[in-house]
Amino acid sequence: MPRELKNAQQEEDNGDVSPNVLRVVLSFRRWGWTSFWAQVVLGVVSAIVLLQLVLFKSNNPTGLATGVDTNPATLPGLSFAWAGLVVLCVSIFWNFRYTQMAKKLRSPDRPTKTQTVFQIKIGLIINLVGMLITLLGSAAIVGALTLRSQQSVFSINTPNLAIQPIDFQIIQASFNIIFAHFIGLVASLYLLNRATDKPNRE
Repeated sequence: MPRELKNAQQEEDNGDVSPNVLRVVLSFRRWGWTSFWAQVVLGVVSAIVLLQLVLFKSNNPTGLATGVDTNPATLPGLSFAWAGLVVLCVSIFWNFRYTQMAKKLRSPDRPTKTQTVFQIKIGLIINLVGMLITLLGSAAIVGALTLRSQQSVFSINTPNLAIQPIDFQIIQASFNIIFAHFIGLVASLYLLNRATDKPNRE
């Protein structure tokens, strides 16, 4: 028995972990980086589209003359899209934390199961809040564009002027943000399942 305790102590000092913990470590590393880079790409694309509204403000006197506001920067719901993008940045940081937790789980002073699950639940809350905010913004944007298109139909001089290519890009950017939060949500749910899974008896 003393020899077994000594061997167990040596394995712990060398940073060896059990197969069950190793599976959790690999899951945190793999899914953390996958979600991180997927959210980074989708977030950057969406940020570029939204920044166009700030850097290249468009004034459309023709649209204003017809009584239809065609400036994309005045679309209701854009503030929600920006808020969803900010929450996405927090989610990206949290997915990076997942990759760092993979290193901590291999160390002797690894976090407990309760602490690990708590970190994952925070990630779930972040992505759920981000999805809700961006969905509200997307609904407001689509509703506003629908109203503008109806107004432009009754415009005699410039029909269909209310819809511009940038409007479709804004919708796509909003859905990119929603999709990015969905990826983070799936990754967190998978990690939660891994962290709470019963260990195999070998």
